[in-house]
Amino acid sequence: MSLNILAAARTEHTTHTRADINLTASSRILAVIMLLISCAMAAHSSSANTAAGIASETSEAGASAQDLNELIDLLENADAREAFLEKVRHLEQAREAVEPADPLELSQAIELDQRVGEFINEHLALVTNSEFRAGRLGRLALVFLLTLSAAVLAYLNAWVSRILDRKLGILRNRLQLADVRFHSVFNWQRYSGFLLISISWLYALLVVVFDQAPGSPASKIVMAILQTTVAVLLVALVFLLIWETINASLESLTQRKDALSSRRAKTLLPVVRNIITFVLMVLSALVILSELGIDVVPLLAGAGVVGIAVGFGAQKLVQDFITGFTIILEDLLQIGDVVSVADRQGVVTHISMRKLELRSLEGTVHTVPFSAIEIVDNLTKDFSYYMFNLGVAYRENIDEVIKCLLELDEEMRASEAYGESILEPLEVLGVDEFADSAVIIKARTKTRGRDKWRVGREFNRRIKYAFDERGIEIPFPHQTLYFGVDKDGNAPPMPPVRDTNGAYAREQSD
Repeated sequence: MSLNILAAARTEHTTHTRADINLTASSRILAVIMLLISCAMAAHSSSANTAAGIASETSEAGASAQDLNELIDLLENADAREAFLEKVRHLEQAREAVEPADPLELSQAIELDQRVGEFINEHLALVTNSEFRAGRLGRLALVFLLTLSAAVLAYLNAWVSRILDRKLGILRNRLQLADVRFHSVFNWQRYSGFLLISISWLYALLVVVFDQAPGSPASKIVMAILQTTVAVLLVALVFLLIWETINASLESLTQRKDALSSRRAKTLLPVVRNIITFVLMVLSALVILSELGIDVVPLLAGAGVVGIAVGFGAQKLVQDFITGFTIILEDLLQIGDVVSVADRQGVVTHISMRKLELRSLEGTVHTVPFSAIEIVDNLTKDFSYYMFNLGVAYRENIDEVIKCLLELDEEMRASEAYGESILEPLEVLGVDEFADSAVIIKARTKTRGRDKWRVGREFNRRIKYAFDERGIEIPFPHQTLYFGVDKDGNAPPMPPVRDTNGAYAREQSD
């Protein structure tokens, strides 16, 4: 092996940067270091075999006598030796900068999977070292004991899960959480415990019954499966706890009247949950893949390229997300509002990041994507007005009609059924129009958001009864029938008319 790097070290100074050290020079420097170690080991051997040991080590390293002389000259020269050490330091810095650090995995941080393996092997050693399993009967007894122990552990795990779930009911009631909150955590405890117990039972059978030592290929495979399962379940538990904690916080927040309105919470919670679910699923998938030893960096790069391609190909979908996010963020509509969007009108029953659902008065469900929405007409936001356009005959006293309407409004606001729905007294705007056969009086009443139709229909019913009692005429169109005359000026006879008894009658003339 050539040592040209040593000659270069004599002439060059410590001002060389990290970029001046290439891969070939680095390998030569490492070879020289190995040569120094071998020479030091040979120097401590016996005096009779010193020359032979040095020659042997030199032969194995591929170095010649000339290379040894150059190395001796390098070590004796202080300046050359300092330059050589400086290059070694630059080499180490370059290696640390180029080589990526190993990713820190969650299971490696707490070493839970290794601890589980050590725990199982320590307890199995008590059985494998005993002579009880030498006979067939002893092995059958051990199989029975292992199976019984696994069943008892599975039962205890399920029992502890039920006890903890029941104890958590006090906290649920205090924070006003749903009864099913954190049930998924305890379901995870039962199923994961059963899975781990089953794998451990299989590993114990291999070691105890089939004489597979902990270092055998079969036992190594099962132990690797067990440790990987522990790591994956640990990641699943962490993200499941995060998910349940966020949901519990959102539920507790919505129960406070001074924090959020109920309809506002119903609008935002599904969207927030969808976003959190997507983020947690992506992160948990990446962490689990990392725990399985898969490099996720190429996956992220590929996902970025695919995302760009999907973004260009699904522009309508992206527009749905952006428009929906804007509508929800600006609080243009909520669950329970009656809105008119994209020539559709109905009650908002569901909102997602891409679309909203409306249920019309007839029961039809309209699904409207956000990209199709240009104008939002919210008919029930905060409060509503019910408009009255009352037509009375020209002969009626307008002041008397207005007085009648105000009295009816006082009765409505005093009633238990409609008093809470009416927010302000009736506002009479006055005479709005002189129609062909009626005088139009316009008025409006302010109600709660979705109560205006209920209040307006009851108001119209009472107006009809009140006008009939007071003799106020509500005009309606009249039609006059003309039968025509002949050339002599005589009108044709009136056609027969059926009376109330079903018999035909004619109007008798004088």
